[in-house]
Amino acid sequence: MGLRLRVDGDRVRGNVRFDRRQEGAPGFAHGGAVATVLDDALGSVLILIERPAVTANLNVDFRAPAFLHHDLDIEAWCEQTDGRKLHLAGRLLDGETVLAEARGLFIEVDVDHFRRGGRELPEPWVSWAGRSAGD
Repeated sequence: MGLRLRVDGDRVRGNVRFDRRQEGAPGFAHGGAVATVLDDALGSVLILIERPAVTANLNVDFRAPAFLHHDLDIEAWCEQTDGRKLHLAGRLLDGETVLAEARGLFIEVDVDHFRRGGRELPEPWVSWAGRSAGD
């Protein structure tokens, strides 16, 4: 999908361009592909706020179709934290048109949770090791 994200102040911003591999209805990105990039963007906010977490719930409101081969913008941010609960939000845009909005509940976990996957942790996450969830 070519999702590219970057930190911009208190938000994560980026762009994506869907192609035929993500096609749902002819000429449009599949809703699952849209939800995937939104979940990825929300998950990237965790690096910004330095809290390892997993998606517990993701709600996506589809507002307009995402056309294939369009350069689309994506942004995500943290709306609220409540102990281990992290309330994140984001949206996918085509110019000024909001294509989809997402709200996610992420639950903070100990960084060791991710070590079970058998892969090396990204560098920022290494510094989170030893912290208790909710610190």
